[in-house]
Amino acid sequence: MSADLRTRYLGLELRSPLVASPSPLTGDLDGARRLVDAGVGAVVLPSLFEEEILHEELELTRSLEQGTESFAEALDYFPAIDELVGVGERYLERIRRTKAAVDVPVIASLNAITAGGWVRYAQQIQEAGADALEVNLYQLAADPSVSATEIEEAHLDLVGAVRMAVTIPVAVKLSPYYSAFASFAHRVAERGADG
Repeated sequence: MSADLRTRYLGLELRSPLVASPSPLTGDLDGARRLVDAGVGAVVLPSLFEEEILHEELELTRSLEQGTESFAEALDYFPAIDELVGVGERYLERIRRTKAAVDVPVIASLNAITAGGWVRYAQQIQEAGADALEVNLYQLAADPSVSATEIEEAHLDLVGAVRMAVTIPVAVKLSPYYSAFASFAHRVAERGADG
């Protein structure tokens, strides 16, 4: 006789309370399958970082424009690129492939830097089939002109914006650097976080 380990997390029914956190194993399709075979109840994918997407776009633009102001024929150096599969699209494809390969909830993870990025990528992640979204709030409070209250309010606004943009459950991953952690966690829940 085996024990019934079913539980609920973020409103999702899990076959066990074991949730595989982001790691090289969850980022690899075979690794995710092995984790599921070992009994995990959900898989959290490694984070999509908005900074990676922006860096990739800037580097591509820089590379394609290099020398174009120096030589008239420079525009012919590189072939036209009809489609480029970037970091963001590869992440969305990882969600789709993982969802197709495992029979447990797949939770995507997002770490963005702009309000528009948080909302846009959260929506794309939901459309790709993620069962839930982990939002990673992290900011170094290094600017002496920005108060803890301002940082916390900005983070709460981001949680609210993401919550309004998607219908899937939203978990918020918090760093320990909030001035009143328990109070802030409570306020995050009030803004709509499911966990």
